[in-house]
Amino acid sequence: MFNKEILSSKEIKFYKNNGYLVKKELISKKIIKKINQKVKNLLNDKNKSKYFEFLKYNNKKYCVRLKNPHEVDQLFSNILKDKKIIHILQILLKGSVRFHHSKLNFKPPAQKGAIIDWHQDWAFYPHTNDDLITVGIYLEDCFEINGPLKVIPRSHKSKIYNHHESNFFVGKINVKKEKINILKAKNLIGPAGSVTFHHVRTLHASSLNMAEHSRPLLLFGYSSVDAWPITYDKGSSVDPNINLKSYDRLILKGKPLIQPRLEKVPIRIPLPRKSDSIYQLQNKKK
Repeated sequence: MFNKEILSSKEIKFYKNNGYLVKKELISKKIIKKINQKVKNLLNDKNKSKYFEFLKYNNKKYCVRLKNPHEVDQLFSNILKDKKIIHILQILLKGSVRFHHSKLNFKPPAQKGAIIDWHQDWAFYPHTNDDLITVGIYLEDCFEINGPLKVIPRSHKSKIYNHHESNFFVGKINVKKEKINILKAKNLIGPAGSVTFHHVRTLHASSLNMAEHSRPLLLFGYSSVDAWPITYDKGSSVDPNINLKSYDRLILKGKPLIQPRLEKVPIRIPLPRKSDSIYQLQNKKK
């Protein structure tokens, strides 16, 4: 039985209509504090380069991502299975849930390269159906000044936009060419512990972080068990074509299957590509 106190019928309808949802302070302060301490410890590790991705902006080196945090520490592996999050996903994904990927992004303060341009996650990893959701957990208070995640409501019901330039996949959309009205965007804000949910086809981005410190956002991707990757999917924790047993172990709700659900969904193959990092892809000079 689903606990209606966690997700109301009004919220379910809102997500279906708009392609996103925010649950304020869904994760306890105690857990958030533990995660932040773990991140701090990792950043102080002398071997931190093996965990983090760094980029240079204006001749300064900034940490932009903790790669695959669920593989780095059990604390992250535990939070991706949080009962409240999985419960919500089970409702929104029609009953079954498979873990897809994890990352912890840090938005450096007031740096031009810290902008994440408009894109759809669907462009990076198309599946046989689009029952996939990205979950974001704010580890610190995140408001307009921090360059929060922003989305365009109802865009998940639109087309899959072109994320290619000069015949290469670049992981971003030319909003002028596509005539996308970004003034319709909504900022997904909230205090630490707030959790965002957005559909895999929802247009989203994030602007400059005008605060004096980096803004961390822990991200987890999930899919319905019957959504099967159809092409190159470097972002996935496991490739089912290489190790089906390990892929089945990513199922958090539901049973293994080898008969995916096929839906009439728009797809464009995310190849060729010169990098698997969205930062590297989007910052390639034209």
